[in-house]
Amino acid sequence: MLKKLSIRNAKRQSKDYLLYFITLTCTVSFMYAFNSMIFSDIVKAFPSIGVLPCMITVASLLIVLIMGWMIGYMTKYILKKRSRELCIYMISGIPNHSIGRLIFYENSLIGIFAFVFGILIGTLFSQLLETIISSMFGMAYVLRFRFSLNAAVLTCLYFGAMVLLAIRKNNKWISRATPYDLLYYERQNEKRLLHNGVSATILFLVCVLTGCMGIFLMCTEPLGNGYDVLMGVVCLVLFLTGFFLSVPDFLIMRFGNREKWKYEKNRLVLFRRFTEKIRSASIIMGILSILFMLSLTFIGAGTAVYMIAEKNMEQSVFDIMILHKAESNDFSAYENALTLSFPVQSSYAYSIYTDNKNSFLTVRNTAISSTGRSGYMSYAEYQHDTYMKQSDYKKLREILGLQAVELNPSFCYIHCVPALEKPFEALIERDKDLNCAGYLFAGNGIFCEPFSQMDTYGNGLDFCIIVPDAAVSQMTILYSLLSVITETPLDNRDLQNIVERCNGLSMLKRNVGKTASDGSGITALIENVDYLSGRWVDKESLTQLYAMSICLFYLSLVFEITGAAILVTQILSDREKKRQQDRILQQLGMNAQDIEKLNNCQLSMMFLLPLLPALIISSCFVYISAGKMQLSAFHLPVFSNNLWIFGSLCVAFVFFILLYGIYYIAARISYRR
Repeated sequence: MLKKLSIRNAKRQSKDYLLYFITLTCTVSFMYAFNSMIFSDIVKAFPSIGVLPCMITVASLLIVLIMGWMIGYMTKYILKKRSRELCIYMISGIPNHSIGRLIFYENSLIGIFAFVFGILIGTLFSQLLETIISSMFGMAYVLRFRFSLNAAVLTCLYFGAMVLLAIRKNNKWISRATPYDLLYYERQNEKRLLHNGVSATILFLVCVLTGCMGIFLMCTEPLGNGYDVLMGVVCLVLFLTGFFLSVPDFLIMRFGNREKWKYEKNRLVLFRRFTEKIRSASIIMGILSILFMLSLTFIGAGTAVYMIAEKNMEQSVFDIMILHKAESNDFSAYENALTLSFPVQSSYAYSIYTDNKNSFLTVRNTAISSTGRSGYMSYAEYQHDTYMKQSDYKKLREILGLQAVELNPSFCYIHCVPALEKPFEALIERDKDLNCAGYLFAGNGIFCEPFSQMDTYGNGLDFCIIVPDAAVSQMTILYSLLSVITETPLDNRDLQNIVERCNGLSMLKRNVGKTASDGSGITALIENVDYLSGRWVDKESLTQLYAMSICLFYLSLVFEITGAAILVTQILSDREKKRQQDRILQQLGMNAQDIEKLNNCQLSMMFLLPLLPALIISSCFVYISAGKMQLSAFHLPVFSNNLWIFGSLCVAFVFFILLYGIYYIAARISYRR
């Protein structure tokens, strides 16, 4: 009987369960799509991205807790709407544990349907996710519909844990409930923590000061060692909590006595409804604002991480680079092996030179120090300025498709990263006699296109001086390079095949090194072999950044869904009261169009209220963290200004609004009905 009753109730309460069902379906689809990455062939193709499954697992466990709380909240909302019905069951003689089983059957039935639909939608979403990840790593991907049983089982375990956690919590309450509790449950609101307008105003001012203090600590970092960031986060959380506790009474004190303002343009009704609603749900509003803040912060930080990784890849212009620690004019064995394995578009062998001069290196080190970066690694190979022959430079520009330049064989030129252009110009302008092997530097002779200079063992480190061919006769060869452009992207398996086919070739690991024998610095060339590097090797080293970006996006989606679903639930919980208020306004003579405008305005304000403080705080978080990430990822700034940070904020806000707007439209349609 209980099973039949639960099926009937689920059908009858379908409107109330619709938002709950949609939220569960979205959650399952996202969880399945990201869990499918754990068992994806793409992850297997990139062993260095093995950290992604661990990140997804940790993120999923966090999501289980968050979504378990959200499901419990929405189940509690449904119980509140049906409290009188449950009271009738109890008065009719149905015991509490049977009512608990009834609720369990209903939620299980909804959960099963949501799981099935979520898996179907998640299968489509997983293909989209694989396409995005494939494009990140330059892999060709053929769209195919593939079902992952392992991902479905893992999602089922997570989903079951969420639902059972929520149902168990509500069943505990039902087992102790009395008819009186159920009869008056729907009329209960959150208890007011502040009963005095003056205390609310003081708390409002204090929480605003606390928020300003939190932003100040995070921006200036006066304490160091991360303490200021921790204190700043605490201050901002206290700000959000205090803000929503105090803002209703503050608004009443600020605008309640302004009769001219209050009685114009139907403001009284809107003002009364708005303050009443946020006063009865102040704690929930604070929690929602924190969820939205986390969502915006995660997606903004994830976008910044992705932009940093892409900027790093942009600077690595050659697909394959093979490094020899001394002079080598014969890379034919490597060229033949590459040609047999992959379609090679072009290749060129050349050398990088050095001498005992440090004029430009000193300026470069000063520029690094001025950015505030300290303790950067000093490589033994870069203790002096580095040089390249003009003939080699012209050939490399031709291979890369860069604009052809005329180089005067009587002058020297410079190719450097954009951050060093102005310091080098100032050095040349200041020292008119600056020369290399007797050759002066040409005016306007600094080039800044991407040229594999952002990382070690490329075409110099951050800069390379382009000298006439005759000038290198007085210099020492630092290392030799074979630079290759391939017609197709390479993945980890291709790189491993190259290393296996070429004897004496090893993958270059820039993060592994030892102190040089002469004590001049750190060297990553620790074996007597040649080293493979280039764009696709660098891509492998950046997989952790891409994995972090994916997981942050995952968390952001779920946090936003959680917050938006609870917000809509809060708004729609007063539909019956709103209908009564609308009927009273109609009886007082207000036309239906004006009533609808009031309702839409109140709905918009309810959606904006928790979003605005979250947007301000998350923008500060993202701005500060993005600046720090750039400083830790590059020893010199790679972006000409901070507009890229604002770009990541805009991307985050657009993605957030797209999903937030769906919930807003759904709430508006339901509100109108």
